[in-house]
Amino acid sequence: MSSSVSQLPNETLHAIFDKLSPGSLTAVLRASHRFRLVAERVLYAHIAIVEALPRAAPTAHHTAACARTLLARPHLAEGVRRLAVRWQTDPGPRDDYVAAAAPVLALLHAALRTLGHLEHLDLALGLAGGTLDARALLDGCAFPALRVFALSGVGRGSVSPKLYVHDAPPPAPIGWFLAGCPGIEQLRLLDCYEALALPAGALPALAAFRGSAVAAASVLPGRPVQLLALVGHEFITERDLARIAQASAPVRFLDLSMMSVTPILLRDISRHLTAVEVLKSLLAGLSPVLGAFPGLHQLDLSPTSVDGVARGNALEESALCTTWARACPALRAVVFPSRTEWRREGAEDVWVAAPGAATVWTRY
Repeated sequence: MSSSVSQLPNETLHAIFDKLSPGSLTAVLRASHRFRLVAERVLYAHIAIVEALPRAAPTAHHTAACARTLLARPHLAEGVRRLAVRWQTDPGPRDDYVAAAAPVLALLHAALRTLGHLEHLDLALGLAGGTLDARALLDGCAFPALRVFALSGVGRGSVSPKLYVHDAPPPAPIGWFLAGCPGIEQLRLLDCYEALALPAGALPALAAFRGSAVAAASVLPGRPVQLLALVGHEFITERDLARIAQASAPVRFLDLSMMSVTPILLRDISRHLTAVEVLKSLLAGLSPVLGAFPGLHQLDLSPTSVDGVARGNALEESALCTTWARACPALRAVVFPSRTEWRREGAEDVWVAAPGAATVWTRY
């Protein structure tokens, strides 16, 4: 190591190492003891674990190893800002998976209780429909700096309450946890099909929610949610829509791409969410219903996953833009499944294509 590098303060080294890839950081760890101390803090600031768990090998060894490291080295735990754990499981019964997950979740729970500076927590455990309770992970955890929280793969998921029969009573939704995280701005609960019991003052900064209509109806009233993404079954009751409309800020960005949407449902939504400006959907035959959203200026039809999506026919896309603009005069931009974004410029029926343009949904 050169003398000039060795004289750099730790803050400068941290800023340099922060620009490196995880692979490069791993190499830096071996350069010197001092480099190791600084590089480890950078490496563990953002932790992302993705594990494929086939039924023949259902134990999440990488997750367990990371949790043990954090517990054994508290100075690393203090620096963790983002943690994402995703388990990819096989379909079918959950019992074998839950049994294998229990000791790993105990370790992960103990590690989570040490992460007092966490800002982003994403847990996707692939075990919805089993007996796993969120309390096994989150009980006793306090994250005063948490801004983004996502949880899926626990509880009954979309299984009907009549079919979700176990010896123990069903676990309560995680309202008890959310009530202690006042800084959350983005909340994703993909497998929660139950109402959450939240105190009136909980989640005062919530700006974006992704989840079922039932959960949304219990979360949005009185909270400034402007970005709403609904998942699950296509049927949404008028009561739930009325409660969703009670958010303290008007919903301006609406994502329905993870639902099976019908024109009737879209009309029902338009009666309650009248301020929608950007709509993301996979619905065909939109012309008859777009006029129900007078403030709509962007329509996003891009798929949630873009793998294998081919470029669309420019003439067809341009013609659709013109047709939809006649139904909705405020419309100014359309993103197609081909990922081509068309923008309305100048004259009323002039649309210009911009391939691969990003949309507002990339941040959520």
